[in-house]
Amino acid sequence: MLNRAIKRFWNDHRGYVIALTLISMPLLLGFSLLVIDVGRSGNLHTDLQNAVDAMALTGARELDGRDDAITRAEAAIEKLANTAAFGGGGEGMALGSNLTVSFDAGNDATSTVTVTFLKDIPDDDDDAIPGSMVTTDPNEASYAWVAAKPQAMQTIFPVPVGFNRDTINVSADAVAVYHASACDITPIFICNPYEPVGNTTEAGNEQAAADLHTNFAAGNLYGRQIEMHSTSSSNPGPGNFGFLRTPLGNGASVMAEALATGVPGACYTQDSLDTKTGAMAGPVEAGVNTRFGIYEGSFKSSRNDGSYRPAQNVRSAQKATGQNACKGYDPVMVGDVVGDVTKAVPLGYGANMTALGGGKISTGNNWNYANYWSVAQGGSAPSVSTILSNYSSYPPTATGTPSRPSAYDVYQYELNTAALLNHASANGEIGTPTTGGGQCYSGPALSNYTADEYGDRREIFAAIVNCGYEASVGHLNGHKQTQAVAFARMFMTKPAVKAGNERYLSLEIIDITGKGGRGTLDEFLREEAELVR
Repeated sequence: MLNRAIKRFWNDHRGYVIALTLISMPLLLGFSLLVIDVGRSGNLHTDLQNAVDAMALTGARELDGRDDAITRAEAAIEKLANTAAFGGGGEGMALGSNLTVSFDAGNDATSTVTVTFLKDIPDDDDDAIPGSMVTTDPNEASYAWVAAKPQAMQTIFPVPVGFNRDTINVSADAVAVYHASACDITPIFICNPYEPVGNTTEAGNEQAAADLHTNFAAGNLYGRQIEMHSTSSSNPGPGNFGFLRTPLGNGASVMAEALATGVPGACYTQDSLDTKTGAMAGPVEAGVNTRFGIYEGSFKSSRNDGSYRPAQNVRSAQKATGQNACKGYDPVMVGDVVGDVTKAVPLGYGANMTALGGGKISTGNNWNYANYWSVAQGGSAPSVSTILSNYSSYPPTATGTPSRPSAYDVYQYELNTAALLNHASANGEIGTPTTGGGQCYSGPALSNYTADEYGDRREIFAAIVNCGYEASVGHLNGHKQTQAVAFARMFMTKPAVKAGNERYLSLEIIDITGKGGRGTLDEFLREEAELVR
């Protein structure tokens, strides 16, 4: 009988599911908690990643190469606070509480992220960032690297995770890079005057860029006159200028239009310019010179269009006066020098010029300010301090006081006084352009166009390129990406000059982007940041 009872119990399967459920419940519960912990850690990582992504982008946006770039980047990151939610709390935190992801440049202990600035990154994203790429120099910093400090997330799953701990560390990092594009600029590039002839190395490329910024910041370009000659060669050098491709179309007429209006229909990215090769000399004087109220070639019928208006001061030693001055630039000259002290002289007159590759550059700020003033305005020239108290383009980083004002600062001083604009040189030339019915320009009144809205028509904005290096790596020959070392704001001291088959522009560089720049190009820049790893 006992054996029968045992046998019945053994063969009775009622309640079997309950037994199995009770046996498997701990395993099912543990697996469920593990899934929850995996989800919580994923959510936490996402929150941290979003936070450091935003901080890296915010910081990189300020890395424009100027002396205060890192200070501004750190300040921007400090202002950005993101909240990353811990689903199960962290060490010393209650379930469901939040951790504020923040940065204090002066107190690492209270910061939940570390911020590092880089001058370069490895080509392979899987490679670690070496210490040699880290920089504290604001002029070199191009990348912002933001890393969240590891956050201890307390697990719900009861089995210890890792090295006998019941917490797991969650972290995230991001690297963003600064990009600058210039919009509505003249589709021209000029060759860096500080790049040595024959430069073909990466080291020389970097040094030439550094020399440009250092010399501008020191005031060594202030008031210096530069003649930039056009070239159709794919190997231009210092003293040459060329053209940037415009999406508006091909051909000389399209380039002339873009030069005349300063609207190329594109924004140009500093590290990815697209050059336009070929013989394009014709558009230089035809397009650029509309800015001086000179209408020739295809622009003869554009006199009543405000897009081709002259600047409000066009004094340039033009031989003809009145309506005849509209037909082309024919300056008074003595030998091969533009200007004659017995008739009329242009701004920048009398500078002691020396060869600069394919062009010329003055040996310093040595243009004959006194002679210019005597011929254009009569009497003694105002003091340097008087001119600069009205407007100064002298870099604030430069020491001392310039020996004379730049041509651009004198131009601004003249613009501020109607009597100076209307004072005639010996040949009758005045600064005020000829306007009105039947005259050179007959479009909307020039008083409608303020500098803040439309800029000054005697200023052009161009890319500065290390032409020697870019040509050596094949970036100036055809439809290639070329890198600019800076964008420049330049003042045309006179219209484009035609000398035989050559055309040249006479310029003063009055500001550049990046280190040492005065910041006046900001309105033309579209500054962006991009996540790169």
